[in-house]
Amino acid sequence: MDIEYLLLLQNFRQATGDFFTPLMEVITELAASPVLIGLVAFLYWAVNKPLGSFLMLNYTGSTLLNQTVKLGVCAYRPWVRDSRILPVASAIEDATGYSFPSGHSQSATAYYGSIGLWFGKKHRWVAWVMGALILLTGFSRNYLGVHTPQDVVVGIGLCCLYLFLNAKLMAWLEKNPSKDWIVACVGSGLALAAVAFFLLKSYPMDYQNGTLLVDPAIMMEDGFMAAGMVLGFFPGWLIERRLIQFSTAREDRSPAQYLLSVLALGPLLAIYKLLPDLMAPAVGVCWAEFIACALLAFYGMALVPALIRWIQTRRKKT
Repeated sequence: MDIEYLLLLQNFRQATGDFFTPLMEVITELAASPVLIGLVAFLYWAVNKPLGSFLMLNYTGSTLLNQTVKLGVCAYRPWVRDSRILPVASAIEDATGYSFPSGHSQSATAYYGSIGLWFGKKHRWVAWVMGALILLTGFSRNYLGVHTPQDVVVGIGLCCLYLFLNAKLMAWLEKNPSKDWIVACVGSGLALAAVAFFLLKSYPMDYQNGTLLVDPAIMMEDGFMAAGMVLGFFPGWLIERRLIQFSTAREDRSPAQYLLSVLALGPLLAIYKLLPDLMAPAVGVCWAEFIACALLAFYGMALVPALIRWIQTRRKKT
């Protein structure tokens, strides 16, 4: 049934001459774009620290949850399951890892869902718009032929569950701020446990005409990235809360803070794009992704905020 649905969309795509394909590519790419990560980082550093932190926590945690389920189930992509499925070529490049559940749908739910939760009570239309973007992102994955409907539904559903639980956790932490070290320890421990799970579990080794259909080593890369992000996030988050405590309040912000936040995006992008390739020959691709993402998250959560706090302290003294 799921394959028939994808074939129906594929036939429509071909019959319309790929008229809607560019739009679907934009929708799907936006949910997992490095630009979006940069915007969230800038938001955290210079505009709205609580919202930025909430977005980052939801994105990193839900991504690790998604990847853990992916590597636990090991479901093949639609075109591996059925050769009649012909995905859009550009979409295959970003269709990394196993198929179930959809990572792009999870990412969209983490970002758009967080914004909907944050602003939705006062501005109901924001929640509706964010909900529509989540559904459109999920549909785009089906339309492009890289995910089945169940991939999308579970990807959105798992992230919604995570957002709900995380909102409860943040409400509890607001009442018990001194317990933040427990949250950081549990989060870091779960990241390490996930890595152990990725390394120790068994993976399908199916061959076709003497060729391995899916290489587990390649499939694990996204999982190591997610675990590294979580492991770097929580120590940085805790250090910022306990020691740094920078501010994005209007009275504390200055042109220097905005400038630093813009300039800090350069190293952020370099860590994300260049560092894994530099380290891969020495430690392997998976561990290179893990280390780079841990440094990326720690840089964003603690190192840049430390510089911002230094600027704010000097400004108060002058």
